[in-house]
Amino acid sequence: MTAIASQLRQVAQLYQVYEISGSSLKLGLAGLLHGLPYVLLGLFAGTVADTFDRKKLILFTQCLNLIPAAALGLLTMAGAVQVWHVYLFGVMSAFVQVFNGPARSALVPRLVPQSHLMNAVSLNALIHQASMLIGPAAAGLLIDLLGVSWTYFICGALFVPAAFGVIAIRTSGEPRGERRRVSLRSMIEGVEFIWVQRIILSLFLLDFGVMLVGYYNAVLPIFASDVFKAGAVGLGTLYTASALGALLGLGTLLLLGEVRRKGALALTSAVLFAGALTLLGLARWFWLGVLAVAALGFFDAISVSVRRTVIQLLAPDAMMGRAWSLMAVFAQLTNGLGALVVGAMAAALGAPKALVASGGLCLLIVVIIGCAIPQLWRYRSD
Repeated sequence: MTAIASQLRQVAQLYQVYEISGSSLKLGLAGLLHGLPYVLLGLFAGTVADTFDRKKLILFTQCLNLIPAAALGLLTMAGAVQVWHVYLFGVMSAFVQVFNGPARSALVPRLVPQSHLMNAVSLNALIHQASMLIGPAAAGLLIDLLGVSWTYFICGALFVPAAFGVIAIRTSGEPRGERRRVSLRSMIEGVEFIWVQRIILSLFLLDFGVMLVGYYNAVLPIFASDVFKAGAVGLGTLYTASALGALLGLGTLLLLGEVRRKGALALTSAVLFAGALTLLGLARWFWLGVLAVAALGFFDAISVSVRRTVIQLLAPDAMMGRAWSLMAVFAQLTNGLGALVVGAMAAALGAPKALVASGGLCLLIVVIIGCAIPQLWRYRSD
């Protein structure tokens, strides 16, 4: 439910920003502002997740998710909504997710044995992506049929059953090990851990480099509106294609089972992601654009699953929240900056040429990281 609600809100916000402003740069700024709370409070949120009951923290943040959806729905219905309103409540929802993510992710290793972590992570992500597959398509239909305001209201309502789902979890939410306090030293320990675990660090850097110039989500409204002339339903279809591609990627990982050469898999996925970016930039037919976006979702999902599994394997329970929060900081900083960079490139070159250039830059970054950190290619999770 949470994934569907988040996708409804994201699609509605991006659609509304572009509808009000008609600016690709403002679309990019929306992505940057969404990532800002992760950068400012990400490590602090991970420390909180390693200190307090994780189940209670998840439940509290789920309830807070109701506020941005209700506020944007009321402003839109009143005809008073402006771009800065969407920015403001988008940032608020991001602040809520900053504290939700590390606590939720830190519970996963308690539910399955370590030997099944990659399958568990992939299956969990597959279920999440299945919800995301429904969300964007539903958002496009709801916007066309009921309007943006009711899309926000429905989004808020979906967080209620998600909160009851958290209550049903029977696993203890208390962090294991010695009781600790939220402190600057605890946050520094998280950074030191990532620095020592160079495999995790190298995967973070790979994701940062690729998504900095290849964050395609920010310009999908431009492709739907200006390139493919497909409207809100077309935009929802493109986001759905990304989720469907991710489902296929995660399903492929489940069929393959335990893949020990996780570093090589991450690098190969990044190269193929660059190729899919180029294909989307060259596409002039809607069906080809949908295919390219599905491929982007496919290879991105594999990369994310590898990164999450490696964290589960290498981080102890007492450090899990901080390790996950640092991953979120890297990911959201990259997505935010990437949204701004790609938005600026689209404003200067046009969205199609910008993605062709992004594909070439992504490939160059993968080659540089592969040569600079050769242990990533050799990494095996034996």
